[in-house]
This record gives sequence, C-alpha cells and structure tokens, in this order.
Amino acid sequence: MSRFIPLAAGALAAAMLLPATTHVVSAKEYLIRYSDIGANRGPRAAALGVWKDEIEKESKGQLKIKFFWGQSLMKAKATLKGVGSGLAEMGTVIGAYTPADMPVLNYGNVPFNEPDPWVGIRAMQDLRENGKHLRAEETKNRIRMLFQNVTGPVHLLCGKEQIDTLEKLKGKKIRAIGGYIQLFKSMGAVPVKIGFGELYSALDRGTVDCTVNYTVFVKSYKHYEVAKHLMLAGMGQSIGYGGAINLKFYNGLPQNLKDVLNAASDRYMDNYGKNLIEYSKAAAKEMAAGIDGKVLNFVEIPQSELDRWASHSKKIGATLLGKMKHMSEAERSKHAADFDAAVAKYRKIKADKGYPWER
Repeated sequence: MSRFIPLAAGALAAAMLLPATTHVVSAKEYLIRYSDIGANRGPRAAALGVWKDEIEKESKGQLKIKFFWGQSLMKAKATLKGVGSGLAEMGTVIGAYTPADMPVLNYGNVPFNEPDPWVGIRAMQDLRENGKHLRAEETKNRIRMLFQNVTGPVHLLCGKEQIDTLEKLKGKKIRAIGGYIQLFKSMGAVPVKIGFGELYSALDRGTVDCTVNYTVFVKSYKHYEVAKHLMLAGMGQSIGYGGAINLKFYNGLPQNLKDVLNAASDRYMDNYGKNLIEYSKAAAKEMAAGIDGKVLNFVEIPQSELDRWASHSKKIGATLLGKMKHMSEAERSKHAADFDAAVAKYRKIKADKGYPWER
C-alpha cells in the first residue's frame, strides 16, 4: 500500500527530492529541518529560537536547524508520519492528532489533569525517561521525543455568549480535541473538530460557539478580536505533545552531537515552562485592558461549578488507557499510577524549591 503524507502547497515536490536518511550539509555538518504547527511567535517559538541558537553554538556549527513555521512543510496531523519517514528530521508531534498511533502519549490529554505548565512538562518527561512505554511507542513510530511541551491551562473561549454553567453548555457547538471531545459530549455540548489555524474564522462566522483555548494563544493568534468571553475553567492541560526527531537520523549522529541536542532540549523545557507562565500573565493583563479597542471579558467560574464539569472527566482516563491495547491491564494501571506519581514528585519540588528560574 502506498503512503501519502499531506504536505503544504509547494512543499511536496521539494520534500520528495529529499532523502529519508541523515541529511548532511557537509562532511561535518547536519541539517535539521523542523516542521512546526504554529507561527513564529509566542512562548514556544521564543523558546525554540533559544534552543536553536544554543545547539548551533555548542555544536560549533555541526548542527544547523531550519524551521518551517505554520505547517508550511507538512500539516500538523501528518507530522508524526513525516518525521518518522524522514521527510523532516524534526517536528512538533501531538498525540491527540494521531491517537491510534500514539495512545500512550495521548494519555497526557486527559481533561482536568495537572494544570501547572512546568509540573506537567517535567512529569511527562520523567515518565518518558524512567518508564518504558513512551519510548517504546516512539521507537515503533520511528521517532524519539527530545523534549516535552504543554499548552498551559485549558480554558473555554466563547464568541458571543458567556457560557459558564453546564446548563448553558447544552447544545452549544464546542471546538475540542483529544479527551475534551468526550468531555464536552458528556456535558451535552456538540463537539466540533476544527484545526487550530481555522479557529479565528470559525469564531468570527459563528461556526462554533466556543473553543477550548489557552490564554497566551488567544492573544498570539488574535482570537480576542472575534471572541468576547474567556471562561477560566482550568480544565487541566494538553500534556501529550512535544518535539520529535527522526530516530534513524538521531541514531546516526556522533555521540557528542547527541549530547548537545539532549542538553539543549533539557534546558528548553524549563525555558518554555517559564515563557508560558510569564507570557500568559502578560497576555491576560493586556487583553483585559483592551487591545485596539477589543476587550476580553475574563470569567471566573465557581469551584462548585467546575467540580460538576470535572465529574464528567472521570471515565475519560479509563477510556484512554483502554486504547493502549498492546499493554496488559496491569501495565496500563501501573502507567497511570506512575504518571500520577511523577506529577506528585514535581508538585513537591515546586512547593519546596519553587521553579528552577526562581532559585
């Protein structure tokens, strides 16, 4: 059976000419083409820029990184296959976009999980390095995750109406991904699958009433221009995504260059966590005050109401664990327990010592 990877317009022809092996610029230089899902702005893009600079400097120019922003090389849902096949050496892989291929990673997308960005990042990476199922899943897909990403707390952005109760959610069209599709369906809403890049027009036209969203991205993608209310629901966050490298490419690198990549990627995770927290605070302040005459209404939802929402998430974790059909029931239960233990570990570190950048 032939395999087709949907690439962005203009990129397919060029990509087909590129080899699926280690892409060498010269005898001592390696080019890493990185396919990213978003635009070159915001906290993640800023952290990736620092990551790139550190790698190129510390490798003394042996590693070169070229970003393809905004899905210009391949579409977000094609990134797993694209990186695994070598059409790009690296890319941002999202478990919720390919749940059948990455069910273990997708478990990080259970609603109402850990909402703190740094804790979520470090907990999942700890599980990756000290467990066996995440790395095994990556190997099966011919990739290796170099670093972990998170979205930050998941809120509900609504175009016209303030929808802050279960009763108001009934029948509303809500754009959601991953476990949040099941969550909103169970709460009586109508989940809609729309790509993040299409959200602006969907909110503007009323194709959706609301969408799951994240404070910093409401600003960076200018969604505040077409939406009036941000419900501070804090429904956990999407922890199931990160920066993946083609496994054959990675294994073909000299050990000293692997060390450079791994060290820079470890620093990236703290830097991105810091950026996400600080950018989110700044974005909230700006949007509440108004940007170009557009003021976003931030709505605090009472904890008693949020508890009603959270009660609908209890079955979703079990559902996502059940998708790990290659694992025994005992292995699935242990994986869930190990994830919870990793979260508890980094919550305690944060409580005892603060964030790394505060020490």
